[in-house]
Amino acid sequence: MANRLNQSMNPDGSLKTVAIDDANHSIEAHADTDTYVRMLKAESDKLTLVSDEATDLTLEIQNDMTFVNFSSGEVSFQDSDTVTWIVTSPNIVTANMAFPTSAAHNHYYGLSPVHEDLMDPDYRNYKVNAPATPYVDGSLRVYVNGVRINEDADVYVPGPLVDDPWMLLSYTADETNGRFVLSTAITEDDNIIIDFDIALV
Repeated sequence: MANRLNQSMNPDGSLKTVAIDDANHSIEAHADTDTYVRMLKAESDKLTLVSDEATDLTLEIQNDMTFVNFSSGEVSFQDSDTVTWIVTSPNIVTANMAFPTSAAHNHYYGLSPVHEDLMDPDYRNYKVNAPATPYVDGSLRVYVNGVRINEDADVYVPGPLVDDPWMLLSYTADETNGRFVLSTAITEDDNIIIDFDIALV
């Protein structure tokens, strides 16, 4: 006993540094407890990759021109008529795209519109066809004498003959009622052609 104490202690009772260095200080020689546990180097290396005070996943999604931020809680991805979500074990999420039935429509090209008043046409008010069928919003395209006009601004359109003066022209669409109105009346000699889409559903 005295011999062991002499090898590990100085005369003043303090521990010898050499004796401490010679002792088995490998963490592998210790046992886990309820409060402290051993950690492998690979586990310790993973901790260095975690940001300080990281507590949750942040998800930011652009919605039109704004950004929506999800900083906590649960985010739910739900199916729509165009997107179906598929989760494959263990952590793969894929999106299936589908053509929505609501987008099904017929295209009509190069048709002559029908005067609103067949007995006394004013060459401004038109129906896209005789029954004035409602058409898809934004699908109407109007051409006068080969030039496409629009709703946003007037467009210069040539007259029906080479020497005829040009005129500024636009139109206002009425999709719900299957009609449209020109900003200025044209003449019976002007050539007006339309394209439009009619929904199937």
